[in-house]
Amino acid sequence: MSAQPTQTCRRKNAMTDFNPANWQLEHERPLNLANLLKHISILMPLLNAMDKVVFFIKDTDARYVLANQSLIQRLGCKSMHELLGNTSAQMFAAAQGKVYIEQDNTVLQQGISIAEKLELHVYSNGELGWCLTYKHPICDVHGHIIGLMGISVDLASDELNQTKASHKFGKIEQYIREHVSEDIRIQTLADLIGMSVSQLERRLKKSFHMTPKQLIQKIRLEQAVQLLQAEHAIADIALACGYTDHSAFTRQFKQMTGISPSQFKQTLQASSV
Repeated sequence: MSAQPTQTCRRKNAMTDFNPANWQLEHERPLNLANLLKHISILMPLLNAMDKVVFFIKDTDARYVLANQSLIQRLGCKSMHELLGNTSAQMFAAAQGKVYIEQDNTVLQQGISIAEKLELHVYSNGELGWCLTYKHPICDVHGHIIGLMGISVDLASDELNQTKASHKFGKIEQYIREHVSEDIRIQTLADLIGMSVSQLERRLKKSFHMTPKQLIQKIRLEQAVQLLQAEHAIADIALACGYTDHSAFTRQFKQMTGISPSQFKQTLQASSV
């Protein structure tokens, strides 16, 4: 039984413009968490088939009560039973686990949704993965928070070059990679493919679920991750990836991954043992 005080779901999201109606209809709230799990179980074959989507449900203590096969495998578990009852702090490296717990507590204690958060995950099986993460509180028929549900949608590193329609966006990606150490302006990217900034933002968001700013951040961090796997000084990596100084790089890296560059390097070393 959770020792936390009962929290209620907010009707308005204070962090994003994410619409809770996309997750849970106001008039279809469950009686309790067990009731919800019973009804969702019928969907598990479909959720398990989505290998590029991590899906999970947690109770009010941020403990896993349900997860799809994708998450189970990435955490190095043989079955869901190894995952159930554990928190992110127990399943991820210490620094990252702490960040995910803080996210969970924000959702569970404040009723605030998290949407389209670009993150780089490091799973216990050593797998690295860019994703967009969404977390939303689950409310019962009385409006009390009884848990949270979340998904993390994979973003393939070569996603911009996978379709013919994305040819223009492939040019943008190439430009960013070739000028990653420089100050890259969104207007420059728009001019490169003959679009206005607003058109670029709208088309990129629709096709690849990212803003131009997120794409630049993603490519900078991808380059940084490659350099972190070699013996490069953090300050040198910062300059090579377009950051003004060591502090700016560390802040951005921690915002995207939940841990500092040095902690990330330690996590990579630990997962390879």
